[in-house]
Amino acid sequence: MMRILVAPERFYPTMKAQAVAQAMMRGLQQVSPQYEMFMYPLASGGSGTTDLAVRLAKGRIHHETIPVPNRRPRDVKWGSLPDGTAIFDAKDALGNPDGPSRLENTYSDSRPLGLMIQRLLSYKPTRIAIALGDVLAADGGMGLLQFFGISSRNQEGLELSSGTRDLLHLHQVDFSHLAPPSVPLLGLTDLAVTWNARVQQADFRLDLIHGGLMSAAMRLVGLLAEHIRVPLADMPGTGVGGGLGMALAFLGAQFQPGAEFLKELGNLRELIWNVDWVMTGTSELDDESVHQAAGVVALLARDAGVPAVALAVSLKAGHLRLYDAGLSGISSVLDRPRSEKDVHRALPALIEKAAYRTGIWMESLSDGG
Repeated sequence: MMRILVAPERFYPTMKAQAVAQAMMRGLQQVSPQYEMFMYPLASGGSGTTDLAVRLAKGRIHHETIPVPNRRPRDVKWGSLPDGTAIFDAKDALGNPDGPSRLENTYSDSRPLGLMIQRLLSYKPTRIAIALGDVLAADGGMGLLQFFGISSRNQEGLELSSGTRDLLHLHQVDFSHLAPPSVPLLGLTDLAVTWNARVQQADFRLDLIHGGLMSAAMRLVGLLAEHIRVPLADMPGTGVGGGLGMALAFLGAQFQPGAEFLKELGNLRELIWNVDWVMTGTSELDDESVHQAAGVVALLARDAGVPAVALAVSLKAGHLRLYDAGLSGISSVLDRPRSEKDVHRALPALIEKAAYRTGIWMESLSDGG
C-alpha cells in the first residue's frame, strides 16, 4: 500500500491550500482507494498563513478590532501558538487595497500594521510573526514606524502624518523618541529578496504608481540605514511588502520564508521520512518557487530520498531550479488551452484530474513499470 503526503499551497487567487489538498487527494483516490494519504497544507507567507499556523500548531484564533480613519473599525484575525508566538497576516490588518492608482495589493498607508503590532504587544507574546505576502506598502513603511516613536518631517521641520502623499515631502527623520517593540519580530516572506534587488523588478516600480514616490522611499531607506549604521537595503527579506520589510528590519525583525516556518509546526520533515511519495503544487512555478512551499517540500523530499511531484497552472522562467532542489516531476493541471476565467472556474476539477493522471504515473514507477 502506497503512502502519499499531499502538501500544496493555495492556487491563487481562487483556492486555499486546504481545498487544493483535498482536490489532490480525491484524484489520487481514484487511482487506488487503498492509498494511505496524509495532508499538510502550506503557505508561502501570504494570506492564509495564520490559519494554517494555528491549525498545525494547535493554537487558538483571536480577533482584534482596530480603528481605521474615515472607515469602519477593522476586525483583524490573529493566532496564539503554544510557544507564545502571536501571528497575523499583514493583508488582514491592512484591509482592502487603497494604493495611489488602485494597483493590485498596494496600500498607501501602513499605519494599521503598526497599530496591530502595538496591540499584540499588550498580550505579552514571546514574539510576533507577520505574514508579509500579498501586500505592497507604498508609504515606505513610514506609517508603521510612527507607532514606535519615529517622527518624519518635511523641509520646514514640520511633522508629517502617514500615507503616500506625506512620504513625498519627507526630508528628515527624528529618532529621539524611538522605542522598538519589546519582543522579537519575525517577518514571514514569500520572496527571499533584498530591498536593492526588489526595486529593480518590474512590478515594484513605485515611481510609476505616483510621481516621485520611488525617490522618496529611497530617501527614507537611506535615513533609516544611516541611523543604525547597518546596510539595511542589502539584507535578505527587506524587499518584501513594499517598505514593510525595510521598516521591520529597522525595528530588529528577522525574516524567514513562510513555508519554512510552517514546516516546523507540524513536523513536516518527519512526515516525509515515512511516506513513499510527496505531491505538492501551486498556481505558478518560477525562479522564486525554490524559497516557497514547493521548494521547501522538494528539499525535504530529496533529503529523505522520497520522490516528489508538483502540480501547477503555469510555468515561468526559473522553474527548472525545482528539479535541482529535489522534484522528480512537474505536471500541468491544464488539460487544454483555457482562458484565465475558465481556469479559475474549473480549478478544483482540473486539480483533481491532474492528480489522477500524475497518480497513475507515480503508480507505474512504484511498480517498476
